Amino acid sequence: MSNRDGFRSRADWNAVAADRLRREAEAIASIARAEPYKGRCGLCGRETAFDIPSGEASWREGLSCRRCRCNARQRAAGGLLLDALTQPAQARVYATEQASAFYLALRRRVARLHGSEFATALGHRSRLSFWLMRHGVVEWVRNEDATALRWPDAAMDGIASLDVLEHVPDCRAALREFARVLRPGGTLALTVPFYENQTESATIARIDAQGRIEHLAEPEFHGDPVRGGVPCFHHFGWALLDDMRAAGFADARACRVQDASAGLPEGVWVLLARR
Repeated sequence: MSNRDGFRSRADWNAVAADRLRREAEAIASIARAEPYKGRCGLCGRETAFDIPSGEASWREGLSCRRCRCNARQRAAGGLLLDALTQPAQARVYATEQASAFYLALRRRVARLHGSEFATALGHRSRLSFWLMRHGVVEWVRNEDATALRWPDAAMDGIASLDVLEHVPDCRAALREFARVLRPGGTLALTVPFYENQTESATIARIDAQGRIEHLAEPEFHGDPVRGGVPCFHHFGWALLDDMRAAGFADARACRVQDASAGLPEGVWVLLARR
């Protein structure tokens, strides 16, 4: 996958953005005429075909692998994380999701994979656990709060958190927790809706003194296949890399993952940080 080294600032990206976006547009135009669209999935590691999105559907949330059923965003992040792990089969990895196609696919590559959901109600966790059992995984879904993880210090070699951080009111606390539970040299692979033309991050909602959501801009909710719409609290720009470094990461960069042969004709932003 291209650009594994990533960009450490908006200026670095701006220097190459026009050329990168032009080449991506050419790749998309070529792929859109190909049916079926075949390649090698970087997450499940198999030769496969990818479902081309129709109409105005997002390429980031589309292009599902017909083998592991993971979309472009999930495959891009999973592929980078697997590449960063020295021995994926022996690594201990935590994912901030458990009842998902991504968790199932990563579990086949990482023997010591642990997942969780932000599911405090017993009934909700039971439904998610039954979902896992229907897919051949006998596990009780673990409940975790990203701002107060119950894992011990330096317990993990890698962490994957995909489109979760924008829904966490205190996102900096979550980043500190990710850094705390990673061993030195461990890797965080993170996806968020990333605003590459925005230097600063914007808080669009917060929790008030009474524990209620206070919207500071037009209310925004993102789809969740289990719970319905989930409120968004942040629009992240390049300042998120500074937040990651301040949380305890030795290095942080934004990777524009693009590889048409891996089912990723359009670049997908994945933020990669090393503890």
